[in-house]
Amino acid sequence: MIADEIQRRRRPQPAASGDAYAQPCRATPTGDRDGAVTRGLRGVVQAIVLALATTHALACGGEPEPDAEAAGPREATVTEPPRTALPDDTLVIAVRRLPEGLDPMAELDPWGQRVVDDLVFEGLTRIAGDDAPFVELALADDCVLTPAAAPKHAWCHLRPDVQFHDGSRVRPEDVLEAMSAWLDPRRDALRARHQLGELERVELVDRPPAAAGTHAEDRGKWVHVEVERADPLLLERLAAMKIWPKGKRRGGGFAKAPIGTGPMRVVAFEPDAIVLEGSGGARRSAAVRRIRLEASTDGSQTLVRLRRGDVHLALEIPPSFVPRELAKPGMAARFTAWLLTPPRFDLLFYNLRKGPLDAVALRAALDRAIPRVAIAATRDAMPPVAADAPVDLRAPVEIDLAGLHAAKAAAAWGAFGLPAPAPGEGDGPAMTAAAAALDALGWRIDRGVRRRGEGSLRLVLMWDGAGGTANATAAALRRAWQKLGVTVPQATASFAYLFGLMRQGSFDVAMLRLSTASDADLYPYFHRKGELNIAGVADDALDRALEGYRAATTRAARRSALAEVAARLSALRVASVLHAPSSLAIVSRRVQGLTFVDDLPQLDLLQLSAADRWPPAP
Repeated sequence: MIADEIQRRRRPQPAASGDAYAQPCRATPTGDRDGAVTRGLRGVVQAIVLALATTHALACGGEPEPDAEAAGPREATVTEPPRTALPDDTLVIAVRRLPEGLDPMAELDPWGQRVVDDLVFEGLTRIAGDDAPFVELALADDCVLTPAAAPKHAWCHLRPDVQFHDGSRVRPEDVLEAMSAWLDPRRDALRARHQLGELERVELVDRPPAAAGTHAEDRGKWVHVEVERADPLLLERLAAMKIWPKGKRRGGGFAKAPIGTGPMRVVAFEPDAIVLEGSGGARRSAAVRRIRLEASTDGSQTLVRLRRGDVHLALEIPPSFVPRELAKPGMAARFTAWLLTPPRFDLLFYNLRKGPLDAVALRAALDRAIPRVAIAATRDAMPPVAADAPVDLRAPVEIDLAGLHAAKAAAAWGAFGLPAPAPGEGDGPAMTAAAAALDALGWRIDRGVRRRGEGSLRLVLMWDGAGGTANATAAALRRAWQKLGVTVPQATASFAYLFGLMRQGSFDVAMLRLSTASDADLYPYFHRKGELNIAGVADDALDRALEGYRAATTRAARRSALAEVAARLSALRVASVLHAPSSLAIVSRRVQGLTFVDDLPQLDLLQLSAADRWPPAP
């Protein structure tokens, strides 16, 4: 029994997050008379990786890229914001943008997903712990897997006497409606994002087969989940399937007035703030009584409010305040600061199925020519992360505030592990190296075009044609390659259409975004049998590393496997990282229990010390 193996523990990841959001669709599966719901249509899996866009939803999650104006002025004028009268037990978090909703069946941005996972909703299981099975039981009090080593079936017994935030009891029919909503063909993208693409059946049963135990005779109190192919991480997948009261999600207001079983309930959802309070009937409690998530686009005002104690955590601090503001006297005594590198990558995928891109040397030469400095200049001023593969291997790093002050704010970005290019150097040296590499491969300039034999180097760039950051990135890439003599026509259409072509292998290069968890299972994207292996990569060493991740029994072993995956992806050059963002966070020392998950604080662990509020800054 899984209940005998799972310790009551929270997920520890000490000091270790993309554009507008898709509108939620109501699930309309059909139920069998025995209470089972099966998936009637496979549909087309549309995008755990999606085209770059600043105005489109990302099915793999994420948040909008900040524009330069939102990043804050270079030399900010600090104005005095009004004081906010809040109870001393309210923990205030300032973020650039608030989630548009908290519907667990919508494509949530990272903050929305964090609130949903940590505070408002629960599934049968919850991600937790540093050892296999990497979950703790939530709305289930027992789970049975068959076959045990490579399960295709999970039977979970529903915990009795659990309440929703509205005071009603959690019933089996609530669980069936919520979990069967994932079988709706319109949920293909959502299933792909949460790696539930193989979900086949959800039903209520009286008992697992040949089961003995204290719950064996509970009629209709067991949930049976079946997947099409064996999944060793099945219990982790169940954690994404949140539960709500039957019929409550059918109204249009559920996203802003959600009802779950988590430790906190939403008491206010306003344009500039979301307020959550502890739920008295919840089975588990958050460490703080009230959390207020505030939208704050003015970095200078946010810093003033931090110094006087009105805000306790500030995420996405504009880089214009670094290191000048962080190096001020007294900062180290009152705050900690963190460099965060969320698992979000803007990528260029290559089609490895046919020439000339089947040659790794050519892919490497094209990668060298990517104008990363020019692409970064179109984004927020925060330096990007240097990454050779879309694998998050960097844990949050605490910044030495005392050291910054001692250095008189002279520290460069290199002190934070973010190598900014030398002034005036730009992308020139990389372009020169790329040109030499293409010459060495026999792709020589002939009347302005790279040719080898009878053929020219012509690569069609496929993307969804969105404006903003996506357009600037595509334009910079095309200009750079064209300077090298590569012919770069482009193909743009809706991503739903383009992704079908990519899955068939009918493309050259495709511009996409991948937003995952920090310790994500990358098997679907890069294993030869992966459902979303659009590049067509088939490499034995890479497959072994991906399989090693799924077989790992500790988080340390998972990190080791991911390092192997990253090294092999870099060697194969399956995809080029166009941009990987970084951000800064400042945290009051009143905040305790700080633990990062996907480079955001785990909200149910945060609490405030009993110390008095900080006096106003001079």
